[in-house]
Amino acid sequence: MYDFLRGRIAATGAAHVVLDVGGVGWLLHVPASLALRLRAGEDTRLLVHLSVSESAHTLYGFERELERRLFRRLIQVSGVGPSRALEVMSSLPTEPLVRAIIDGDVQRLTAVRGVGRKTAERLVVELRDRLREWTTGSEDGAEATAGVSAPELADDLARVLMDLGSLQAVAQRAADQARAALGTDADFQELLRHALRSRT
Repeated sequence: MYDFLRGRIAATGAAHVVLDVGGVGWLLHVPASLALRLRAGEDTRLLVHLSVSESAHTLYGFERELERRLFRRLIQVSGVGPSRALEVMSSLPTEPLVRAIIDGDVQRLTAVRGVGRKTAERLVVELRDRLREWTTGSEDGAEATAGVSAPELADDLARVLMDLGSLQAVAQRAADQARAALGTDADFQELLRHALRSRT
């Protein structure tokens, strides 16, 4: 029904934004890292997914098609609804999350907030083969994603910090310090909070 919305950011929250489109405010639930980067007054375009339940019609917003595709795959897994899927995507960036599922890295998946061992194992069993197709480009319209190492995860953290206004050298240093303090398997949002406190 909906594919994308383009408008001005009217307000942001911890994991949502209100997008003013022609005078109508649309509430979109988004990954926490995206909510941190968006600023009220900015114009933006977000891809959307509409979730319909007996009690509500809820919109979810994403910057990239890969993120929306991953979200739609996650909610197909038994026991993973839209709220849980968004929490997972808020805790680990898209490419590392895809790689962890493909590699069957249950330990890394269970480090994600809201994911126990049984859920992690279901993610691997139900999604590994489908997501592996993305890395070969055999699934139409999918963006290819390669393996992401710990240094690349730091780069992703640094990119978010730069989006929030830090200089590249400052952002990279804060990202490195966060990884050194909390470990490479730490929740992405915990790493981000630590890095935001330590950047100078």
